[in-house]
Amino acid sequence: MDLRWPWLAGLLAAVVVAALVASSWWRGRDRGPRDAVLVAHSERVRGLARFRALAREQSRLATWQTVAVLVAAAGAILVAARPQAITVTENSLANRDVVLCLDASTSMFDEDVQVLDAFDQIVDGLRGERVSLVLWSDAAVTVFPLTDDYAFIKRQLHEASDAFAEQDIDYLAGTFLGRRASIITDGIVSCTQRFDHPEQQRGRAVIVASDNDPQGGPPLFSWSEVSTYAIDHRVRLYGIGSQDLATEPGAREQFSHAMTSTGGTFSLLGSSGSVESIVSGIEQLEAARVRQPPQITVADRPGAAIAVTAVGVAMLLAGWGFAFVRRLGGRR
Repeated sequence: MDLRWPWLAGLLAAVVVAALVASSWWRGRDRGPRDAVLVAHSERVRGLARFRALAREQSRLATWQTVAVLVAAAGAILVAARPQAITVTENSLANRDVVLCLDASTSMFDEDVQVLDAFDQIVDGLRGERVSLVLWSDAAVTVFPLTDDYAFIKRQLHEASDAFAEQDIDYLAGTFLGRRASIITDGIVSCTQRFDHPEQQRGRAVIVASDNDPQGGPPLFSWSEVSTYAIDHRVRLYGIGSQDLATEPGAREQFSHAMTSTGGTFSLLGSSGSVESIVSGIEQLEAARVRQPPQITVADRPGAAIAVTAVGVAMLLAGWGFAFVRRLGGRR
């Protein structure tokens, strides 16, 4: 336990000691009241067994009361000096960034709730990574940027899941420009561009969920360009394919090849071990951790000092109570 104001504790302790010394000195020079009546042969009274018992009892009570006052004073001095607890927390953050890249086209509405559940499980397996969520169809929209506030991330994922379950079109504002839909290659490149601090050596991963069913005009990027773009920017791609891809080998192979060529993995939604394989792959990215300055937390901890004060006050009250009861018994 540390004291915030140790000098105050020393000052108050000195005052208490000075008071005790002054009290002792004053008692030593006290000769009794001027109108006191002198009694001859009082040694006979002091020799009586009853007198000696009462004297011992009074001496013990005085000692008890003195100790009670000292204990209460010691506790009060500690409370005044503000006892504190200092906690030093060593902080380190994983230097990995993850962008959750979700196909928000109408063809994925039925499965996006399951995808977001898979995203939620993936986040549960992360430790300190920064995470972002991006929705795309005709254009990409960032729901939230890279952050390591996991309570916020989980809350946002649940809100997205509710929006897709209710087919809330307003939630998808900005992803449809009216010309085309579900342009997966452009969506992946847009997600890859969401990383910040390109000068830093960080592990970066994009987790893409889609049915690979583009509609409308030609994309800006081909599949081979997607892989090259990700590799050039040191980004690893992980794919979660719609269950519809199980019956479309061409689209599935196209999607899978682009992911695995960057060092990532591909799996169909709901397949066994898909979430675990993605988390494992992310953990194998740049494994070094960024250390931050230690965080020092100072908090008042007056509990022990208050307890000592309470004990002293309780002893003092007990002594007064005993003296009061004894006085009543003497009057009878």
